[in-house]
Amino acid sequence: MIEYFYSMKLICVAFLLGLIFISCGEENTPDAQLQASPDSTAFFSIGHFFKEQVSQVILFRKKVLLFTTVNNSQDSMLIDSTQFMALADEFIKKDISNPVDKKHYRETVFQDAGTKSYTLNYTAVDRTVPVQGIDVLLDEQTNQVKRIFIRSFSQHGDTSVQEQFNWHAFKGFQINRSFTTSNGYQKQELKQVKWDRE
Repeated sequence: MIEYFYSMKLICVAFLLGLIFISCGEENTPDAQLQASPDSTAFFSIGHFFKEQVSQVILFRKKVLLFTTVNNSQDSMLIDSTQFMALADEFIKKDISNPVDKKHYRETVFQDAGTKSYTLNYTAVDRTVPVQGIDVLLDEQTNQVKRIFIRSFSQHGDTSVQEQFNWHAFKGFQINRSFTTSNGYQKQELKQVKWDRE
């Protein structure tokens, strides 16, 4: 009888050690557990929104100013509609609402009482896609877009590029880029476009 209990004890200990060994080998990070939204989920089309904003600026012939900062060097200039559309196109290309791209993202919606906004958050479940995250802030009273934030990452040869895009509805936008090479060289670039002074 004692031998039976002893052998059962050894089996239980071996089983528990096996479970611990298996669980230690798994990656249980939040990113690994994050699943893409169902195909039926309708993502907010940021591309459509940006195109509407661009059309209004051109229709009302607003003066568009570009402020550029590279490291510590600053410059500003008036830009024409062609230059403006080229810069805005960088935002439009980040749209992930189409069926091909949306399968790589998870949508979550939450209310921010501090900013009186609803936030639509799109987080990449695939770390290899360029656009890693999008936040769309909607006014909780009107449901109009207040701001859109986009985070992206890309690799060009030995240079990694981190980008932060920020669109302020009916006011302007900015593109903040950080370049880092494999040998440690870094460069910061900020482009601010304004067509309506705050």
